[in-house]
Amino acid sequence: MAMDEGVIDRVRSVITRVSSSQAAFSELVGISADKLSKSLNAVRRFTSLELALIADAGDVSVDWLLTGRTREPALPAVEPSSGDEIRALVDRYAAAYERLRLLGRRPPLPRLPEPPAGPPGATGRALAEWAVTALGVPSVRALPTAELATAVEQAFAVDVALLALPGGADALAWQSAHGRLVLGNVTSRFTRQRFALAHALGHVLAGDAEQPLLDQHLAPGRQRAALEQRADAFAAAFLMPTAEVRAVAGPPVTDAVFAELVGAFGVSAGAMAARLRGLGLLDAARQAELSPWTAARCHPGPAGRQALLARMGAAQAPRLPARLVGELFGAYADGATTLVPLADLLQTPVDDLFATLVAEPSAGRRGYADEPAFLP
Repeated sequence: MAMDEGVIDRVRSVITRVSSSQAAFSELVGISADKLSKSLNAVRRFTSLELALIADAGDVSVDWLLTGRTREPALPAVEPSSGDEIRALVDRYAAAYERLRLLGRRPPLPRLPEPPAGPPGATGRALAEWAVTALGVPSVRALPTAELATAVEQAFAVDVALLALPGGADALAWQSAHGRLVLGNVTSRFTRQRFALAHALGHVLAGDAEQPLLDQHLAPGRQRAALEQRADAFAAAFLMPTAEVRAVAGPPVTDAVFAELVGAFGVSAGAMAARLRGLGLLDAARQAELSPWTAARCHPGPAGRQALLARMGAAQAPRLPARLVGELFGAYADGATTLVPLADLLQTPVDDLFATLVAEPSAGRRGYADEPAFLP
């Protein structure tokens, strides 16, 4: 069965926008010229891996290539209407924090350090050095994004979730006296997701997010506001710690070493090239040469391509805020409240949640219908 013509048209639009020719694009994404030609002429279908590689090269989503329903990230994102969707999202978490506080089940938040004084870049990097040490893991680069989120929750009491954010935003950061929150967008662009989560974490650890901060068009290196520059510097130094980068990037930084670095740290070529330049391991010309590299070029060979596809797939999987969900369910399991607070946070009907979690109540535990409707 031939590929839908709309898919072919959207792939052609990516080729036209990012490459000088079809042959050059074929080399860029690592798809043979023969296979690309046959797919563009509806003789064969693009594979899921090929679509992922094309999406990465064009800075678009696989969903957009397949359906055209979502906009290309290069175009202006749809803004949430008057911030109503964002406010409703934050209010859900605020309500969960307040319910736990009233129940006496919200532990005090660990104190965060005062951000050091100085230029935003330097203060962001200094904060990242503290955070990497406080994280208490052998290697940041070795942690997939979901595991990194778990480590962040445990080390800093920051609730981390991955979901479809309104307007296609990259991330959201918010903090109050009783909760710290980082939300990331589900997307096939795993490097952008990882950087956006680290950027939002930088805001929280620096105390920037007393009002919700929404990152919709992250543009590292092109930020104007000092707090955004600091969050960018934090994200780069947090995801690419100096010691870990130097351990892999012993000079000179050859093409093979650069590809290894990008793959190992799960960041974009542009982010890695900028980090290497900042560490004095690249000059400006070499940075400009390496920055445009695609994820496909940095994940060579069949094994590399499969790893890339797995990363893209993982970045599209939602993640619940495990720490917060655990606290709410613990309050229910101890009989302190009903399942309503947890159902409200998850936007799930209470009966469905009950059937999923406790379809067979343990001895001495009342069924949901028998529970007091006390809502803190």
